This record gives sequence, C-alpha cells and structure tokens, in this order.
Amino acid sequence: MTSLPAAPRYRLAVRTLCDFTAREGDLDHRFTPAPTALEGIAGHARVAARRGESYQRELPLCGTWEGLALSGRADGYDPVANRLEEIKTYRGDLSRMAANQRALHWAQVRVYGALLCAERGLATVTLALVYLDIASEQETVLTEQATAEELAGYLAGLCRRFLAWAEQEVRHQAGRDDALERLAFPHAAFRSGQRELAESAYKAAATGRCLLAQAPTGIGKTLATLFPLLKAMPRHKIDRVAFLTMKTPGRRLALAALQQLGAQDPAERLPLRVLELVARTKACEHPGRACHGEACPLARGFYDKLPAARQAAVAHGWLDREALREVALAHGVCPYYLGQELARWCDVVVGDVNHYFDAAALLHGLAQANGWRLALLVDEAHNLVERARGMYSAELSQRHFSRLQRHSPPAVASPLKRLIRQWQALLRAEPGQGERCLRG
Repeated sequence: MTSLPAAPRYRLAVRTLCDFTAREGDLDHRFTPAPTALEGIAGHARVAARRGESYQRELPLCGTWEGLALSGRADGYDPVANRLEEIKTYRGDLSRMAANQRALHWAQVRVYGALLCAERGLATVTLALVYLDIASEQETVLTEQATAEELAGYLAGLCRRFLAWAEQEVRHQAGRDDALERLAFPHAAFRSGQRELAESAYKAAATGRCLLAQAPTGIGKTLATLFPLLKAMPRHKIDRVAFLTMKTPGRRLALAALQQLGAQDPAERLPLRVLELVARTKACEHPGRACHGEACPLARGFYDKLPAARQAAVAHGWLDREALREVALAHGVCPYYLGQELARWCDVVVGDVNHYFDAAALLHGLAQANGWRLALLVDEAHNLVERARGMYSAELSQRHFSRLQRHSPPAVASPLKRLIRQWQALLRAEPGQGERCLRG
C-alpha cells in the first residue's frame, strides 16, 4: 500500500479508526455488566503472566497509511509463535456477545496485525482474540492466520473510509484556530479582578500546570476562564477544552458564556463545536426500555445511521441538550449515545464532573486513548471531595449482608457471621448511623 501525498497528515489512534469505520448494526448493551477498568487491567496482567518469557506486553505500533498517521498499543505479541493478541475481559455468557461487538474486536487486532507486519517485515502472522472470564479466569481464544498483503488491504479499506472525515477535520481545526487567534474579549473592559484571573488561567494552560482560583461571586469567573483557554488552544496546541460542573445551573452558565464569545461577529459564527453532555436518564427518549435494537427503536440500526447523524451534528456545531436531541431524533438515533460519539469530535465539552473523574469516565478515557492535550476547567472545585466519595466509595448494606449470610453454605456462613458481629459492635460504638451502611 502506498500513502497518498495529497492527503492531509492526520493523527489518530487505532481504536478511534476502528470505532469509526468497523461498527455496524444495532446498539446493544445486553452483554453486561462489563468488568471495571481496574478488573480489565488485572485481567490483562494475568493473561500476560501465563505467556512465555519472550511475550511482549503493550507493544507500541505505528505507521502511516493513506495519509493517516496511526498509533496504538497491541495487548501482546509472542515473536516465537508469531502470534499477536487482543485481550478482552468479560463476565457472564460469552455467547451473548453481539456479533458487531466481536467484529470490532477483530478489526482492532487486524489493524495491529497490519502495522506489525509492515514494521517488522513479516509475511504472515497469527491473530488471536483472547477472552478472559474474570470470574473463572478461563480463556477463550479465537485465532486466524493472515498474510501481510491481506492485512494491508483490510487496513487500506478502513483508511479510505476515514479519509474524507480526516480531511474535513483538518479544515475544521485550521478554521477554528484562525478564528480563535482573532477572538476578542466580548466586553469593552474587564471587571475588577477578572483580568488577573484570565491571565492566570492562560498561563496555567500554556505551561500545563494546575491552577486553584478563589474569587467572589459576580466577578465573571466562567467567562474569565473560558476565554483564555480558547485563546490558548491554537497557540499552545490544546486539543480540547472541558468545562465540568457539579450542577445543571453551572452548565447553563458555561453555555451562555460560550454563546457570548461566539456572537461577536453576527456575519460569521465562531467555528467552534460545543457539546453539552447530560446523564443517560435525562437524555433517554424511552425510559424503561433496554438499550438494544429489539427493545428501543433508537438503538435499532444505530451504527448504520450514525455516520449521517454524526455529519449533521458537526455541521450544526452548537450541540446543547436541545440541539443534540433534535439532530438525533431527525436521524432516528439515541441522543445520549450520539452525544457519547460526538465527545470525540467536539472542541468544547460541557458536562458534569463525573464525565472526567468517574472510574469509567468518558472524557478521561478519550484523552488517554487519543493523546489529547486537554484543558480542564472544574467549577466549584471545593465540592470535588464529596463527589469523589460518591464516585469511588464502595458501600455495604448490613441488611443485604445479613441476607447473604443466611443463604450461604456453612463454610462461608460462619466467618460471615463473625464479621457481622464485629460490624454490629462498630455501629454500637458509632450511634446515629441511620441505615447502617459501611463505606470505604
């Protein structure tokens, strides 16, 4: 395969390429619950520990194909067996995995296989999907033999499907950066203390440092922090800005400030893609229905309809909750999951702090996978401590624990009974514990 000299040089992760080009069919979340990120990391380590000494974990691979600069890390490679592995952890019945989810996994290992063959001059390679049941620690391994020529052709097909989008993204980023270079503060003068806050926020973004700022109500903190971060985007290669809040009013203030910044020239809308992320329960159009094509019409054929919906959304640019819903319903797709997809392609994301700080946070995962330089604004950051307790603390209910003890076999029930006695003693020493839960 040869690269196309006329194509823009666009960098993306292997996972992003596969997510964009290899998904099809229904949205289907019946194969749940999925392991946590920590369980997945531990599962990968267990699989790697079972391999030989020559096994290479987290193998970095990169290459330029059709003008696209691809990079990623294959889960493992055994050079002795010439076997490249993609490891997936799961719990439950593997046969319930949707076919389009399995197809995505094959796409990932095939792309890594193409990069590996090109990098090391291999004629063939064995590709393996390794599914690890985290409960039983049993592996299910699916393999296929592939030639370098076959894999190169497969990758070329994916790259061609992505190329038009990459060209559009390069044009968008160039136009966005040019507009942000010319962006001016929307008022004739700063309020007292507002300039100092803006300058501090800009310096923090430019140097990659953290800034903790305390300012009185009414100073205009939202505008004084968003404006310098937008100015810093083109000058300091910041890929995305995320404005995270604790409550809905904070999101509204951020969106109002962004509208104010974008309304300076009525003849030319600021070419900035802004996305508001909301909780799934608030975005769901069919509460009570499961997220799969047999139950929800907006999940049926979701990935087949996604390209048109995605294109319409980025063309719209301003995607607050109402605008995102309008685009999604016009294309017959779920607003919540369309928003999850668009988080990859929008310049500014406004949402709750859990979108970055939760254990399975979308924005944190995207930033890590794509190597983004992300500027993060957290409104009312003093509330993060309490929110973190809710996100990271496990909770045990004494009522549920006692029920478990009563229905356990004798070998387990006896130590559980001793634990319950100690629990009760602790609660007696700490009166007023209400529902009697332990968190930690």
